[in-house]
Amino acid sequence: MGYLFLAISLFAGVTKGYCGKKTSGYVNGYRDAMMANTVRMVLCILIGAVMIIAGGNAAKLVPNVRMLAISALSGVTTSVFVVCWLISVKKGAYMMLDVFLMLGVLVPIIAGNLVFGEVIKPTQWLGIGVLFVAVMIMCSYNNSIKEKMSLSALVLLIICGAANGLTDFSQKLFIKTLSDTPIAVFNFYTYVFSAAVLGIFLLIFTVREKTEGQGRGLGHILGYITVMSICLFANSYFKTKAAGTLDSAQLYPLNQGMSLMLSSVMSAVLFHERLTLKCIIGLALSFAGLIIINVL
Repeated sequence: MGYLFLAISLFAGVTKGYCGKKTSGYVNGYRDAMMANTVRMVLCILIGAVMIIAGGNAAKLVPNVRMLAISALSGVTTSVFVVCWLISVKKGAYMMLDVFLMLGVLVPIIAGNLVFGEVIKPTQWLGIGVLFVAVMIMCSYNNSIKEKMSLSALVLLIICGAANGLTDFSQKLFIKTLSDTPIAVFNFYTYVFSAAVLGIFLLIFTVREKTEGQGRGLGHILGYITVMSICLFANSYFKTKAAGTLDSAQLYPLNQGMSLMLSSVMSAVLFHERLTLKCIIGLALSFAGLIIINVL
């Protein structure tokens, strides 16, 4: 069942990515991006509340210290990832993001081994290495980054990868320590914390950009934002369910590798972006790495 849950999560993630590409032209500046993401988190809170009430689990909303701590870790790291991702893109380090996201996969894998005693086989380390090489090849086909990366951009990329890895670990931590609590409750509080943090960043960027021109507003993309919210919730919900049956060394490299492959195919098919030979080789290596991790 773990692979089925992950497949649903991946489908939701790719759909969210498609909506993100479609709406990218309507979001100008950090302030508009923060507004769009804050609205997404608020909608996720509403989705979680509906699921909790519909499932008859309203009493489970009464939090305990452990629930709040794990949800805070998930929500804060989710928000940090969003903010660092946006700034990294603005700094021109977009093509290196996947490299650091793949490196971030090591966070839940190593933590799963140390905290929960999950065994990491030598073949899985080999597969992770192949995936990393594949990502490097796929990123190298873009020659737009000609200047040496600045220290600030490098730090942002490291934080971005680490934050994404900690978000993944928080899902594993929840499923291992609070298995009697509905996942919808965990997601609900995750997005409460995330919305609060993004709301703070929204205020900061509003003050910084108050003299700049206004964006086109969110009215044009509210439908896309709603779909993205549903997909974001589903992505996190089903990946957390998958964490209950798959080891970290299987789940997180598979999730990151498949996300990269599906996003590349989506870009080529739906947005007519050209796949170069290096990109195709990278996709083939990614597939090989995933086979090594999950079959050998």
